[in-house]
Amino acid sequence: MKLLNYPLIALSVFACSPVIVVADTVSEAVEAAKKAPRNQALNRAAGDALKEAGRYKESIQYYMRGGNAGNLGAAEASYYAYDFDGAREYLDKYLAKRTKAEAEKDNQFVGSSTGEQTDWTEFLGDRISIGRSMLDRVENIEIIDSVNVPSDQFFTFVRLAQSAGTLAGHDMVEKIVGQNEMASLGVGDIMQPAFVTERGDELIWVGSDNNGNSLMAESSRLADGSWDAPVKLFDYASLFGNTSGAWVDYPFLLNDGVTLYFASDGDESLGQLDIFMTRRDEDGFLQPSNIGMPYNSPFNDYLYAIDEETGAGWWVSDRNRLTDSVTVYTFVPKEMRVNYPVDTPDLVARARVSSIHDTQEEGKDYDALRRAIDNVYERRRVAVDDDFRFQLPDGRVMRRLSDFNSPMARKAMEAYLAEKKEVDSLKSRLATMRGEYGRGARTNGGEILRLEKILEQRTAGLIPLSNEVISLEM
Repeated sequence: MKLLNYPLIALSVFACSPVIVVADTVSEAVEAAKKAPRNQALNRAAGDALKEAGRYKESIQYYMRGGNAGNLGAAEASYYAYDFDGAREYLDKYLAKRTKAEAEKDNQFVGSSTGEQTDWTEFLGDRISIGRSMLDRVENIEIIDSVNVPSDQFFTFVRLAQSAGTLAGHDMVEKIVGQNEMASLGVGDIMQPAFVTERGDELIWVGSDNNGNSLMAESSRLADGSWDAPVKLFDYASLFGNTSGAWVDYPFLLNDGVTLYFASDGDESLGQLDIFMTRRDEDGFLQPSNIGMPYNSPFNDYLYAIDEETGAGWWVSDRNRLTDSVTVYTFVPKEMRVNYPVDTPDLVARARVSSIHDTQEEGKDYDALRRAIDNVYERRRVAVDDDFRFQLPDGRVMRRLSDFNSPMARKAMEAYLAEKKEVDSLKSRLATMRGEYGRGARTNGGEILRLEKILEQRTAGLIPLSNEVISLEM
């Protein structure tokens, strides 16, 4: 199954993986350019190395000694530095002097979204225009936290209350959506995360095909606990009305059951994946709108979620270009969008999220919000006054045998609980013996080792019992 693996925008062309440049490579390229200041190729190589290392402003001085092709590199570097006016100026200089050979090379660019050959300068120019427009409407938000996490499991770090729904892995979707249903929709892979509503009766998920396209689908749980055949919600073309993109992913549905946030590529995106919002009516989903900066960037921005119970918002981005990692931001959403004035001195820094601290109100205490997030997360993790707590992959939490719809699942749960009771008893016995051993009862050593092996085996045996409960119920 595919995970979060959408390609980054490369810094000279759009590639399928991030370019990581080690310090030695950058310093060597820069030193070579310094020793030969009139060598255009070496200066462009130094500019490329600095740009790919995220040192965009530094790269421009070398591009300026790199001939006309250096103007294109400077345009790209300025774009990633959010200097969209400068990027347009450098791009225009390049186009004014572009040779036939350079034009042929530019036209060999193949967009990773559509697979179609196009002119790289046109593609870049469109993104520059989008960036200039977005800088006029950067939302004023307060970011209270950020954490860099593994990209394939980022959704497990988005700590939502039960009332906001659940972000679930592809294993859960596989149990609900069979191979035949996937084939009928034309998809062969399930992406994660999927979104499950508060009651666990609606699943919104994404599947991809071998051509690099994706579609969003919905599965609904029936009254008897079974799941109806999934239905297609939309793909890129059906939602946006054109074929400039190929990807829709990372769904999150608000509690109103109408407002859907998701990520997509195409002509309306600043980077590759941008976050969009759409609403559903009786005829389907309306034309989506890009939610702008600071949520979207020249890189990939994946998930946007709002927890109305805690009053916290979350979004995920790879703008920091960390190997196999993304950044999860926690912020304070407002009821009405308020943008920074266009003449704000540090507007670019706020759009880029250069400093979380600078987004916060001076003297304001965010501990209450942090505690609210921790509390709802803990409530999801530990149930109080229940016979037991057993969470299903679709988000339902079973607390009593009567919660199960399937009689066979109830029997399987009884077997699981009986074995878990034995395991817990064994853990308690071992804890007592270890305490005695620590107080000098050295004759217990051999028995402790024997029981530890038994505990390891029986703990591992809980996994197939748990999986059987899930399989029978879902």
